[in-house]
This record gives sequence, structure tokens and C-alpha cells, in this order.
Amino acid sequence: MKIKVTAISNREHNVKTTNRNMEKMYDLQLLMAQADDIQDKEPIEIIKMQRDMLHQSIDFLTTVLGLNKQETDKLGDLEFADTIQAVNYTFERMMGMSDEDIDLANKKEQAADKSDKD
Repeated sequence: MKIKVTAISNREHNVKTTNRNMEKMYDLQLLMAQADDIQDKEPIEIIKMQRDMLHQSIDFLTTVLGLNKQETDKLGDLEFADTIQAVNYTFERMMGMSDEDIDLANKKEQAADKSDKD
């Protein structure tokens, strides 16, 4: 499938849902879920988990998207929130969602968030 992560480049990346790529995706999702569960964890443990999540996020995008040196450098300079957004977008695409599906899901989430605030 073709995945274009505009925060990194305008190039479309040919991504295959091989077992290796899917395993990388699930490993990172597991780490992200564990990083969200910080209750009863020591500060040093939390920092190590967050650092590992950052490293694995960069490795995931670099490997799965097949980034070149220029794109890897740009990824290194991204804000952390933008990096996580790129990771989540890549996850969604790898799980079979189209750009239209992702846009619709985001609009529904924004509408739900707005109604929660009202």
C-alpha cells in the first residue's frame, strides 16, 4: 500500500504488511499501551519507558516507511506529538483504513469531544 506521511516528506512510501512490519507495529502499540499505564511506577521507570517509546517510534517509521537519510533527518527534528501522530496514521493505514476512513473517524472524534465540552 502507498502511505504518505506529509510531516516527513511528500513522497509516497510503499509499505507492505509483512509479518515483520506487523510485528513491529504490534510491539510499538504494546509499548505505547504500557507507557500509558504509569500508575505505581517509579519516575525513572516512566522516563525509560517514554524514551524507549520514542526510540521505537523512530525505528518503526524509519524501517516500515523505508526512509532515506533526508527523511530520517527530518523525522529526528519533528516535535514528539507530530511523531506520534505519524506513527498512529501509519498504524491506521497498515490496519486497512483508507485516508477517507481516517478523516471520518477524526471528525467523529472531534464532534464527540466538542459535545463533551458543551
